[in-house]
Amino acid sequence: MVYKQVRKTLKSKKWSKFRERILKRDNYLCQESLRFGERVQAEMVHHIYPVSEYPELEFVKWNCISLTNQKHNTFHDRKNDSIVGNGKIWQKRFKRQFQKFYQEKNFIPPT
Repeated sequence: MVYKQVRKTLKSKKWSKFRERILKRDNYLCQESLRFGERVQAEMVHHIYPVSEYPELEFVKWNCISLTNQKHNTFHDRKNDSIVGNGKIWQKRFKRQFQKFYQEKNFIPPT
């Protein structure tokens, strides 16, 4: 298991308010569960494109979805924290927003 340093922003008011906006936007429901018609209360907010690789996307609304902790664990390989399985599916779904973000900002995304 990978132990990563907790981001300082996770304890900030800015993150707390942003997190609440995402949960509210998603009606406090796990978005992965909703894909299968299940209404399950979300427990956390997940970054589709990880902040560790894309820090500029930390407070971008389209990059965040509400999940249960159980579903969140299907998005990451907990040995190396890479995005796998369901996480890859969501990245594919949001690829256009990802590309548009970088085109509009004249950024070159990390490879």
